Amino acid sequence: MRKFALVGTVAAILMLTGCGGIPTAVLAGLGAAGPILNTIGNVTEAIAPVIVTACKEYGRARDAANAVLASGIIPASAHVRVVSIESFGDAACANPPSGDPLSTAIWLGQLVGQIVTLTGVKPVA
Repeated sequence: MRKFALVGTVAAILMLTGCGGIPTAVLAGLGAAGPILNTIGNVTEAIAPVIVTACKEYGRARDAANAVLASGIIPASAHVRVVSIESFGDAACANPPSGDPLSTAIWLGQLVGQIVTLTGVKPVA
């Protein structure tokens, strides 16, 4: 019975040691992925100015639309839609969502298109 207990203990120690090697291998693999993650972070930082540019374009469209809305030549239904669209654009530019900056910039461009369509006024560059 003692031999079985000794063999069982040794087997358990070997199994635990073997399991301990798995996390080491996983961590070593994650360490090797570090440069890739840094590259992805650098690309994201490089694309972030795209949001700034998109917000500037959105701001110009918003200002042009607001001038048209103030004139009263746009129907009330379009006015409500423009104000609704502007609430999304203003929020996104004030606090850009985390994630893919390029997608955010494209979405802001779509908002500009909607504002231009509703008001008929293109923003001045």
